[in-house]
Amino acid sequence: MMFEKNADLTSLNTLNVESVAEYYCKVSSIDQLFDVIAFARRHDLVLHVLGGGSNVILPSFMSGVVVHMAIMGRDVQQIDHNRAEVVVGAGENWHQLVLFTLQQGYPGLENLSLIPGTVGAAPVQNIGAYGVEIKDSLVEVTAIDLKNETPSLITYNNAQLEFEYRNSLFKKNPGRFIITSVRLKLDKRSTLKTGYGDISERLIGQEVNAESVSQAVIQARESKLPNVAEIPNAGSFFKNPVVAREKLESLQAEFPQIISYKVDDEHYKLAAGWLIQQAGWKGYRNEVVGIHDKQALVLINHNHGKAQDIYDLAEQVRDSVNKKYGVVLEVEPVSL
Repeated sequence: MMFEKNADLTSLNTLNVESVAEYYCKVSSIDQLFDVIAFARRHDLVLHVLGGGSNVILPSFMSGVVVHMAIMGRDVQQIDHNRAEVVVGAGENWHQLVLFTLQQGYPGLENLSLIPGTVGAAPVQNIGAYGVEIKDSLVEVTAIDLKNETPSLITYNNAQLEFEYRNSLFKKNPGRFIITSVRLKLDKRSTLKTGYGDISERLIGQEVNAESVSQAVIQARESKLPNVAEIPNAGSFFKNPVVAREKLESLQAEFPQIISYKVDDEHYKLAAGWLIQQAGWKGYRNEVVGIHDKQALVLINHNHGKAQDIYDLAEQVRDSVNKKYGVVLEVEPVSL
């Protein structure tokens, strides 16, 4: 196994944060992964897994071994005329997987179109958009638990993964697991979810099917989110906060235009982008980082900002929103 010392990771994260890894390697097979784990243990080095680099904040220097996940493969296993399961390598691109499943005639993932990153990273965040989350389709995940003295592949079913809004067993235990593959269930009879205004408006006058929903989602995301090749960013930087019904009612009394979505009878999700925009941050820029002028949820790195620059701005935004609304925003990207 070849390791690169003092490797530049700047181009491997979509925030384009300058970062150097003590050791770096690209892994394309399970055997290679076990070799890397053995190397790290022999030399008492910490392991970090990097996928598409789209939902992470990298420090200036990463001690230990950075493993660039590149285990590929898509295996469609038909159950009957309507149902199939697809086993996907952790290094596969998520959006390309969505397009692949649609080409195979299986809906279910269309609302998750154009979400950046790899398949292996998707369960960590329990990625979601427009009323759909990966947990809705996920059967199981195969991973290595680094806490075990002898590393081996372990399969975890959906119920074991402790899925919550943008959270999971993996996110709750950073650095403990390395995901190698994901199994998803798909059904040709799946009900399309088009209730969000951004999507329903774009479908007016069109035949509504999984492909057109996917295109509507792509258009909606492209209209709000900057291209990382032009403006480095990590997508939505803050989670939509969930509050109790009583808190929402008190906010509505003071801010009648506040945007919310019902979670259950007692809890509502607030639109973090609206909170940030109304607090005056939309379009803000300092010398190196800022807030996107089309979507206040997106923090941008427009002039070679470091990780600390990003943390500082995020904390200013969080403090401002908390003072105005009494709501604490939670950062979505993972710090490595």
